[in-house]
Amino acid sequence: MVIQSSTNRSIMQMLREKKTLLTEILSADSSYILQHVQQEEIVTNRDYNNLNIPNQSDEKTVVNLLDKVMNKGDTKSYELVNLLQKPHIIKNYPRLEEIFNNHTEPSDHTFNPAPTIPIPCTDNSDLETVVTGGDEVSLYEMTSVPRGLCLIINNEIFEELSERKGSNKDAVDLANIFSRMKFRVVMCKDKTAVEIPRVLKVFSELKQLSDLQQYNAKEWVSGQFTDLKDLPKHGDAFVCCILSHGKKEGVCGTDGTVVPTIDILSPFNGTNCSILVEKPKLFFIQACRGKDVQKGVPVNKKPKVEGTDMELDTDDGQVQDYTLPLYSDYLVFMANVDQYISIRSPTSGSWFIQSLCGQLEKSCTRGKNIYEILTGVKAAVSKKKGDLRIKDAYGGYGYEVVKQSPDSRDTLTKMLIFPAETTHSS
Repeated sequence: MVIQSSTNRSIMQMLREKKTLLTEILSADSSYILQHVQQEEIVTNRDYNNLNIPNQSDEKTVVNLLDKVMNKGDTKSYELVNLLQKPHIIKNYPRLEEIFNNHTEPSDHTFNPAPTIPIPCTDNSDLETVVTGGDEVSLYEMTSVPRGLCLIINNEIFEELSERKGSNKDAVDLANIFSRMKFRVVMCKDKTAVEIPRVLKVFSELKQLSDLQQYNAKEWVSGQFTDLKDLPKHGDAFVCCILSHGKKEGVCGTDGTVVPTIDILSPFNGTNCSILVEKPKLFFIQACRGKDVQKGVPVNKKPKVEGTDMELDTDDGQVQDYTLPLYSDYLVFMANVDQYISIRSPTSGSWFIQSLCGQLEKSCTRGKNIYEILTGVKAAVSKKKGDLRIKDAYGGYGYEVVKQSPDSRDTLTKMLIFPAETTHSS
């Protein structure tokens, strides 16, 4: 089922207005909805324990639950309403259709038709912008199909630097997840430092198909990269993923020359790409930011290690600093913090990109906002460790334990939630 948007109404406003009816419906089985909001991480385990009070009436439990979720703000309220539309929830509480589909007349005579509002990441939904007042944060519009363009610059083979084995795995996984999120995915492979800014420029302008074809742009179709047949268009968002080596000054082209980060961002700023003004522009950069190896720090509680790679490569370099306030609606997410190397497995891809794809897969289909996704990536990568082969001062080789911490910066002005498909595409 689909809920469209309505001006000057927020999800929380709807929950407040329909609180009495929701309480009546959900009180039929308060333990069922309580278990599912915990399972979906809408409430914490501590919240769940505080809500799940023995001998407390179902009505009181539901009232406390709705209050708890609304107090957490718009994002958690989105997640709750999204949950209430799931088929298994509707099956257990059939009267929810009174709110979401208006199929039957509700028993509550005070009921008014539910305000139409966007629910993130529901099946087949085309979301519209929420217009809010006061201090509430509105959503970036995500109604265009395709949602926008996802450009992948995948540098694997270099003239003098080592081959970036595992980079193709990252590119394919990025293409898979962003195509499922309704983006049109295009990749340019093995570009020099001169070519990278030119590629970015033609993709910011999108004037002629021949401009893109001269850089051998390939489109992700039916599980593979094929020749680009027609000119893509910008939509409600732009995503750029750069997979490459790098040095202290920035990201490397295949010739080993550096492209400063500002030269990556600038083709899409408000002056150079007016069509993307007030639209989110996301840059995911898999590259080192220095030569230092980030070591682990002992903690009282040993974290669970999600992955261990015995054979690891690095993308050596440093992404140049830049001033984000000059660029509105940008998000730049980098594989590691300043001065440190980033880890890539020749067989399974980089820690950063693989964790990003995993979090997008898990979180977008559950209506998570971009900040929750970034935090999930940081948490996943921070738990990984591996043994990196290091050359010592005497020319010999040994292994050193290495850790990694992704770093994000943004000038986003609205809440960003991707309305992702919940089923795999071909």
